[in-house]
Amino acid sequence: CSDGTLVSWGSSYAGSLGAGSTTQSNIPTPVDQSGVLAGRTVVSIAAGADSVLALCDDGTLVSWGNDGNGQLGNDVNYLSSTTPVLVDTAGVLAGKRVIRIAAGHAHCLALCSDGSIAAWGYNYYGQLGNGSTSASTSPVLVDISGIPPEKSVVDIAAGSYHSLALCSDGSIFAWGYNYYGQL
Repeated sequence: CSDGTLVSWGSSYAGSLGAGSTTQSNIPTPVDQSGVLAGRTVVSIAAGADSVLALCDDGTLVSWGNDGNGQLGNDVNYLSSTTPVLVDTAGVLAGKRVIRIAAGHAHCLALCSDGSIAAWGYNYYGQLGNGSTSASTSPVLVDISGIPPEKSVVDIAAGSYHSLALCSDGSIFAWGYNYYGQL
């Protein structure tokens, strides 16, 4: 909302509403903004199947909901949360400024101001883009070596099990699940 409050509604499987419980709601319900969100302003949100990722104006990343595949990114092995938790920024995100976020079915992406992309969560189809098919509970770097250096990444998106990068020249690169031709 324009006043900085966050609300959510619908199913709250594994706490995906961020309201401190797993109770569903048919009306907008306040997301718990105490704890890691206290004093922070959320500027972008991305919803996965049953987890949420949020970017704050100070660059902080938070998430809540199901962590069955590590999609909360807080380096805690598969522990879901009914309230927002901090995404681990000590590894590949250390010293970087996140400018865009995206969430797929059970994986997340973060685009940094230097053009690098980090990803975490479910990876059975290679949607994390790090040359592996192992899930990750903390961010890993996406291997963007296949994107020519003159094509800077300006935006990202995530499908259920695939990921995309939009470049400044309008070209798009994709990786992950392709059974239905999504790449």
